[in-house]
Parts: sequence; C-alpha cells; structure tokens
Amino acid sequence: MSDECYCEIGSHAQIDADVVLGYRYPGDSQPAKIGDYAIIRSGTIIYANTTIGHRFSCGHQVLIRAEVVLGDRVVVHHKCTLEGRIRIGNGVKIMAHVYIPSTTEIGNMVFIGPGTTFLNDRYPARLMHPVTGAKIEDHVTIGGGAVICPGVRIGRKAFVGAGALVNKDVPPEMLAYGVPARHYPLPDAIAAGNLPEMLLPQTDLWGAHVDESWREDAFGKDSGASDHGL
Repeated sequence: MSDECYCEIGSHAQIDADVVLGYRYPGDSQPAKIGDYAIIRSGTIIYANTTIGHRFSCGHQVLIRAEVVLGDRVVVHHKCTLEGRIRIGNGVKIMAHVYIPSTTEIGNMVFIGPGTTFLNDRYPARLMHPVTGAKIEDHVTIGGGAVICPGVRIGRKAFVGAGALVNKDVPPEMLAYGVPARHYPLPDAIAAGNLPEMLLPQTDLWGAHVDESWREDAFGKDSGASDHGL
C-alpha cells in the first residue's frame, strides 16, 4: 500500500501492494472510510471523501473516485471505473470492465455484467446542463455489454439482456433486451429476484477463504429494501 494513506479502514483487511487509499485531490475534506474485512487488490486507487461498507472486495486496477458511497458486501471486479458521486447499496456485484459515471444510483442486491457502460449526459459536448445518471432499483440483473443511457430508471427485479441498449425506463419485473431494448414479460424461472448466495459471499475464484457469514445479514434474508430512496 502507498505510504501516503489518507484512509480509515476497519479490521481484518487484506490489502495488496501498489494500492492507494484516500487519494488526495484539491478540495477533499475527509479520508476514505472502509469497513471491516476489506479485500483490495493491487493497482486499485480509492479517492478521499469515499465511504465503503463492510466486506468490500475488489479486483486489480479498480478506480473509485471521490464522493462514492458503497454499502456492505459490494464486489467491484478488475478494471472497473466509478467516476465519483455515486450511490450503491448492499450486496451489489459489479463484474470486470464496467464504467459508472457520476450521479448514478444503484440499489441493493444488483448484478452488473462485464463490460456494461452507464452514461449520464444526453448531449455530450453540445449543451451545458446537469448530468443525470441512471437509477437502478433493487434485485436488478444487467447482462454483459449492456449500455444504460442517461436518466434511465430500471425497475425492481427487472432483467436486462446482454448487449441491450436501454434508452428508456424499464418497468419493474420486466425482461428488456435488444437494440434498442424492448420489454417483455419476465419468465417465471427468473422472476423471483437475485439469489443471495450468488451475490453476498465474500469469495474469490483464486482465493483460499470460505465465507458463510453472509447468512447472518438481514438484507440477504429478505427483499433488500433500498437505502437510497430508489
């Protein structure tokens, strides 16, 4: 870990070499805060003014910029970028090479597939106006390579297929796929929401540890009501 650490981190952390925690920037006001049992892989940079819950884990070369708030048991895989001013709930798994811009809000128990791109500006470099990130409600699944357009809301338990271009709101409990995405009834087999055992254990394909503590988390036992007003 870098000698210049501006971070408050909980107990039992596993931190690789070549990690920067609490990266300083002009105007920062508080250290990064990370909960217990964090696993942080080499090449990761986490800015100051960021708050991360317990049992966070990330892959290599993850960038998390300022004013990001992550809940408990969030996984961010290799080479993801979280651009700052983002809110993410509990039990969220973000696979590799995902880009999330500022003002995006993500609820609890959400899965985001590899290579997914979120956007927050409808008219980049053309109009001066506030950016508006997407809002992803609880128990949403987003397949790999999807593009989520600015200001889109994806409703609770919706399922977005791989490669979809989501340019309008997806109602709760609907299946969305295609370019642009169209909406279809959600098949019964995948209608119940995301499985806690697939999102919450803090395990690693190349790690030696086993984690059964997730079974004690209340948000893994019920529907996972959102903490962020989604």
